[in-house]
Amino acid sequence: MRIFTKVRQMLLDTTEIKVDILQIQKKLENHDKNIELVFSYLDELTEKKENERVKIGYKK
Repeated sequence: MRIFTKVRQMLLDTTEIKVDILQIQKKLENHDKNIELVFSYLDELTEKKENERVKIGYKK
């Protein structure tokens, strides 16, 4: 009888772990998308900055 309760508890524990892992995977997918978005915005900003730069100083 004790063995059956232990097996049942182990199965419950593994299902909880699986659910936790799935939640973590979903969060990581969202992080990946957000990181890609940030890098695309940074690329746009660097391109914009390069085009807008005005040289200062003496002109000959």
